[in-house]
Amino acid sequence: MASDSDIQPKIPDRNLIRQDRSIDMPELRLSELAGPANAAFIAVMRDRLLESVDDFKLRSGVSSTQFCVAVEEALANAFYHGNLELDSSLKQSASSTFNELVRQRCTQSPWKDRCVCVTEVATPCGIWVIVRDEGSGYDSAAALSRDPDPYSFTESGRGLVMMKAFSDEMFFNESGNEVTLVFYPDGQRNINRFTDQRPHALACESLQ
Repeated sequence: MASDSDIQPKIPDRNLIRQDRSIDMPELRLSELAGPANAAFIAVMRDRLLESVDDFKLRSGVSSTQFCVAVEEALANAFYHGNLELDSSLKQSASSTFNELVRQRCTQSPWKDRCVCVTEVATPCGIWVIVRDEGSGYDSAAALSRDPDPYSFTESGRGLVMMKAFSDEMFFNESGNEVTLVFYPDGQRNINRFTDQRPHALACESLQ
């Protein structure tokens, strides 16, 4: 079976991603990103989101590798299974059916007109990445209730395991077409620690 790289076109210009930073401050970044029906944008959007790990000095507590894996799996699920409505079972076949359907649906309505949309909330106390597609959704509760052994899952199922394992928190909306991944520095989920310490840190920075 051909790999995903076989069906991805050349990495496109990241400027083709629609991006709106409604807030961009040292304490908060609120961004909206949207990528078209092109699998190559998965890596481009992943890399753009990773920039906030450095921008907010979270690399010591947030593993860039685990962040990239979790975010990429969420984006891939939204693109292939959400927008293109391709069942994960097609990937288990030795045939090229999955790859052929990807190529076809990326040029056909209604699939080609759908976007993968991301809301990013980045702060020094963590990053929230909300990935949503324009598909009909799926039963996320049923998927999450299955055996957590990744070797017993389909390829898509293993991706769900990695999303959950490599983020600090994961939430789905009711319809299953939106997932929120949360990454905390050093696994710190208590924002009180941040709010207690941050004013002192800001005072020190102002004296430098």
